[in-house]
Amino acid sequence: MHFKTGKFKFVIRNLNVQVLILQNRQTYAGLLTTCILLFLICLPGRAQEFSVRTNLLWDAAAEPNLGVEFPLSNHWSLGGNAGVKAWPRWLAWDWDQNNTQHWRNFAVVPEVRYYLDEVFQGFFTGADFVYTHFNVGDVQFPLGMYPETQVNRLQGAFWGGGLFVGYAWWPWQHWRLELEAGAAAGLAAYGRYDCPHCGTKLSDERRPAVVPKLALNVAWNPVSREDHKARRAEVVISGTDTITVMTPPVAFIVHLNDVAAPETAADRLSEEYEWVMPLQKYRPLDYQTRPGRDSLMYVNFRVDSPVLERDFGSNAAALDRLQHVLEVIRDADSSNELLVSVVGLASIEGPKERNDSLSIQRARAVARYLEERTGVGRRHFEVIGKGEAWDWFRAQLEAAPKGREKLLEILDEESDPDARERLIKADKSLYQDVKDNLLAEQRNSGYIRVYYGNTPDAVTEQINGELLPLLKARRYGEAARLLERHPAWQERAAWDPEAANAIGIALYFTALDSADEAREQEALRLIREAARGGSEAAVQNLKGIDVYGPARKEYEAWQHIMKNNNK
Repeated sequence: MHFKTGKFKFVIRNLNVQVLILQNRQTYAGLLTTCILLFLICLPGRAQEFSVRTNLLWDAAAEPNLGVEFPLSNHWSLGGNAGVKAWPRWLAWDWDQNNTQHWRNFAVVPEVRYYLDEVFQGFFTGADFVYTHFNVGDVQFPLGMYPETQVNRLQGAFWGGGLFVGYAWWPWQHWRLELEAGAAAGLAAYGRYDCPHCGTKLSDERRPAVVPKLALNVAWNPVSREDHKARRAEVVISGTDTITVMTPPVAFIVHLNDVAAPETAADRLSEEYEWVMPLQKYRPLDYQTRPGRDSLMYVNFRVDSPVLERDFGSNAAALDRLQHVLEVIRDADSSNELLVSVVGLASIEGPKERNDSLSIQRARAVARYLEERTGVGRRHFEVIGKGEAWDWFRAQLEAAPKGREKLLEILDEESDPDARERLIKADKSLYQDVKDNLLAEQRNSGYIRVYYGNTPDAVTEQINGELLPLLKARRYGEAARLLERHPAWQERAAWDPEAANAIGIALYFTALDSADEAREQEALRLIREAARGGSEAAVQNLKGIDVYGPARKEYEAWQHIMKNNNK
């Protein structure tokens, strides 16, 4: 049989990898013996660290299956999967004898794995032994595989061994997901029968075969992800009066966060005023709502006038705040970008053409006022005329629609602004209500936002770009040498919790390697200060150090004893 995928061609002669049938009691006994041996081999000291799994791809093929895995060390594990499909068709209750489709199977696959990082987590590779027993006929497989099963019934077994690779991760505390792919090579021995359901045996055949492997496993561990990490770092000691066995502790997972740039004068203004914000938050103002509810600053104009009057309404206070903000950002060395977005508006009263002209004139008047008083150049201003404030008017109606449903219908049914105004004014009592209670609030206003950009901070970029990558790669010695060349980094640790955490980690591991107790205490002080300063990464690191530190020292002491005993 042949099937192709991409540029590769597989030849699988008269074999279905998952099509097996349980033929005798000896197969049951073999499976049970395999599971018992796995359990007895892996039980001592690790009974609670086993993992139970099922291959969802086998389940999707109507083959219930179960797998188990036990850790042998920090990197090695032993386990296996078994699956059985005792019914002849897709549904377990379909035993219709008139249906010639036949598919029953059994499989057992013991395996050994090696994890590159640590057992139950990350990339792994492994080897397995595959035994299957199958009985299949009148089944059409995808991709044109195994065409003989559509005209003949195949019944027999396959034995083989293979290699595979995979990746495991923990989405939840007790649950893991695994992806596996590989292939096995071996011998298939089966009988070929005349018809899919019964028939005379045509031949007995024995052929070599290559079997692909693909799995999506969901696994459950009784030991949670965090407890598993802690156990992997524990020192194992056996014996009574003397230490006879001790394994080296596994380094805990170091937690690090990027260091944030120091707060600037512009940052402090953004905390005080909602209409001051970083340039990354810039968005064009496409929809106008009521000022004050959309992080906007505004000034007012008289009816049908483009002249900005400082003493009109609350303009003086608004203009003074704007001037103060622009001057602070202009003079701050920590700011290198400034954009003032000024959007002029007109009320919905009057001809559209007149209001469009009025809105842009009002925006220019505000920009010109700020230019003259702050010295901020025109290139820093975005001046836009948005015309009549129909969006704002709709927002007002929707906020208090009682008795004003007719107005919303006019806005929905009529798109021409001048025609809308005529329809609204046609109902004099309704228009008077709008004029007195709605238009007075939004008439003749302009929207203003101030955006800023901060000058990149050299120390922040150095720590994030140089120190953190070394720590993530566990190159602690290089990280410590960098600290010696950059005293400003350690000055940063005095007030920045994330910087203190990163520097503390670098000092901690170099102190352990050199048995420098003074440096170790300084490292712990920095990490504790970072935790008190609000660094959650530092809190997690302290928990790891509480397990790892004593374990490593005990292991080093044991090594020293063993070395002296061997002299």
